[in-house]
Amino acid sequence: MGNYRNLETDFIERTLELIAQYEVRLNDYDFDHQFNHTLLINCLLGLIVLPKERTISFLPKHRLSDKKLKNEMGITNSTFNEDYTDLNDLIIALRHTIAHFNIEFISNDDNFLIDSIQFKDKEKGGNYIVASFVPNELLNFIHYYAYWLVHNIREHSKKRTVKKL
Repeated sequence: MGNYRNLETDFIERTLELIAQYEVRLNDYDFDHQFNHTLLINCLLGLIVLPKERTISFLPKHRLSDKKLKNEMGITNSTFNEDYTDLNDLIIALRHTIAHFNIEFISNDDNFLIDSIQFKDKEKGGNYIVASFVPNELLNFIHYYAYWLVHNIREHSKKRTVKKL
């Protein structure tokens, strides 16, 4: 493993690769030792918290009410609080919940399987839900957001390079 050439994009891409490597091996483990949801939450630090700190200007501003956008993200059953009208605002709110670990794993029965992952803003009240993801849709969301962010960082870098010439 080499050093980072471009921390912003390399870290995001390596985090996505880490998820992909685990997904390939997931079934090698007994069900009780499959920690894919734990890995996703850990990876959110690298995909949402770190990029927000270093590349805030690259956050997407797509409208969350756009059904086409939700389809592109692979979101059909997950929900976002209506207070967040665009993806930019949602990512900033998610960053806050992740950084303070205001995340709850909801099980609808006594089997303790994860039915939803809720991201809450405790400062806005104990039950203020920023977003509630069905577990497989959280992975879809992560992929959509991270690939979009890397693309925009690269485009911005190209423009900066052209201006220097």
